[in-house]
Amino acid sequence: MFWKLHNLLKPYMGGDKKRKRGSTPNGDIPTSSRLSMALRWFAGGDPLDIFQVHGVAPEQVYISVWIVVDAINQCPTLQIKFPTSHEEQRRIADGFRTKSKVGFPNCVGCIDGMLVWISKPNQRSTLQTEIGPGKFYCGRKKKFGVTLQAICDHKRRFIDIELGHPGSTSDYLCFTTSTIHRKLLRNSNLLAPELTFFGDNAYVNTSFMATPFKGKQSGVKDAYNFYHSQLRINIECDFGMLVHRWGCLRKPLPVNITVRKITQLVRALCMLHNFCVDENESVACPVTSDDVYYGIVAGGFTQEDAENRPQPLIDGGHHFNDVTRASRRRDREQAAYLTRDILVQHLEELGVTSRPAPRGSTSTNLN
Repeated sequence: MFWKLHNLLKPYMGGDKKRKRGSTPNGDIPTSSRLSMALRWFAGGDPLDIFQVHGVAPEQVYISVWIVVDAINQCPTLQIKFPTSHEEQRRIADGFRTKSKVGFPNCVGCIDGMLVWISKPNQRSTLQTEIGPGKFYCGRKKKFGVTLQAICDHKRRFIDIELGHPGSTSDYLCFTTSTIHRKLLRNSNLLAPELTFFGDNAYVNTSFMATPFKGKQSGVKDAYNFYHSQLRINIECDFGMLVHRWGCLRKPLPVNITVRKITQLVRALCMLHNFCVDENESVACPVTSDDVYYGIVAGGFTQEDAENRPQPLIDGGHHFNDVTRASRRRDREQAAYLTRDILVQHLEELGVTSRPAPRGSTSTNLN
């Protein structure tokens, strides 16, 4: 696996800049060593250990990290692209159907957001993103962060990711300003007929998004909520695998990494996650006391699409009301049909009128 990944990235890793005088005393650092150092750092390794094992100067660990990040983001083979082929979408839906105990037939992906933990952005990051530093504070989790919105398939691979929104942004706003949402609005045939995304109640129930019913504790709608969550949990598991595999995400990314560079780092880690899933690589071993995190300093290229940035983000302050009842109602009313109703009808046809009884002992069963 390592050498397969190395062969993919080597054409985009380049080489060190030539010295103005003389030659490199100990020879150029091999691209394989740079990839090895970067992967170990991604997994939460200590740079003080990494540079000694590889026999390089300490700063070369940090330089290698960004060389590899740049190479991953430039490698076309590793890019994350939502499948536009209806045949491929049907294969994903069939994969979810096999995982569903009631055979829900039309899930093309599970969507949710995750907070990427960062330190409070400095003035340099604020000027680059044109977003006030207070907007990166997530009041619910009491952390500064950047929102990663992702869609995964039945194999728990990322098939679409969106980065760049600050931590105070809701999942609803992230989705409505995302590239995949714009494509859905412009092209009604992007998804195969009756296929839909599964999301939680942070999203709006539309023809391309199925969300749970609110306040249902019995009946077929409560059963729908149960079996809906059985599939939707795949995106939560995907986020858990991502953070468990790449230990650098378990602590706040330091302030000397700009927000733009953080988006490139996280995008690269998502691509590596897909590579590991495709190669049937198991999730990393449990975290140990040796898996520590240190800040990094080095350069890296940036990619950021700020064309559709919401206006309320471009000012100081902390929070803002990005979701209104009127906007949610408008999205529901504009939907041609609701796939959630189709799924409820599917349960009624199967005769499923309630969620399954809990297995094993519960807090109310003292016997």
